[in-house]
Amino acid sequence: MLTARQSSSFDASASSSVMESYGDTDTIIVKNYVKDLLKSRIFLGRYLERRLISQRTSYRDIVLLSAAEIELKRDLLEVQTKLRNVCTDQHWIGITSSEFLGYNTGVCIWTEIDNQPFGAFWFQIKSIKFRADEVMLTLKCIRHISDSFLELEPILTGAIKNSVENTETKFDNSLESLKESYDDIVHNLKSAISIKNLKEFVTFLFAFVIAVFTGSTAFVNFLGNFILALIREMSVLIKNSTPMFLGVLDFFSKIIGGFYILLAMFFKPNTPVRINKRTLTYNDQPPLYNHYNSRDFD
Repeated sequence: MLTARQSSSFDASASSSVMESYGDTDTIIVKNYVKDLLKSRIFLGRYLERRLISQRTSYRDIVLLSAAEIELKRDLLEVQTKLRNVCTDQHWIGITSSEFLGYNTGVCIWTEIDNQPFGAFWFQIKSIKFRADEVMLTLKCIRHISDSFLELEPILTGAIKNSVENTETKFDNSLESLKESYDDIVHNLKSAISIKNLKEFVTFLFAFVIAVFTGSTAFVNFLGNFILALIREMSVLIKNSTPMFLGVLDFFSKIIGGFYILLAMFFKPNTPVRINKRTLTYNDQPPLYNHYNSRDFD
């Protein structure tokens, strides 16, 4: 009886050791595959921030993979899937989706970076560390991308793709709104265009034309009568006011003419009478001589 129990316990321990060895073999295969796949890979990324994972793993630096690194992104997602299959739930895998952090669609690598500023870098995967509660990719910062190369910023953050998607979304929304507006216009036209509405429109148009023609005729008649009456009254006014106008004009002309004559008399110079040298004056009185007159003496 005792021997049977010992044999059964020996079989259970043997089977468990086989399972553990089998599990360790799978883990080793995955680790080797991950190292061969990712080690020494160079990629473009952006050092975003530093966050606390947990009290055990402490702080880790977050690197956002460039949207242009399509092959590396596919490989990282494949590695993440394989590591989840062989690692326990307590293991922290330093490869996550960027949506987990509130960024655009992409892949984030949780690593340790010392003495480097935030920004864009060329990175190289130096090694993969398998710790007791964590799987971490160690990165090497090859070159920092300076401000003169900031045109790469849309590539790093995937803004080009997002902008294209936003543009397509806006275009689709505009097409939908345009289609809805067209449908509303067609619906309104269908509801407005009916036999009753057409009949009322034709009646209104006919009445409007008759009213315009009648009003135009009456206006032309009134305008003609007014012009004829105005011409007649103007002719009477001109006929009656002409003598008065001529009298006033003659009165003012005489006043002005008299004023000019008065000024001419004031400023006219006194010229002596000119003697005609061609005329001769004949004196027929005999000359007086001294002669004796007895009457002048006593």
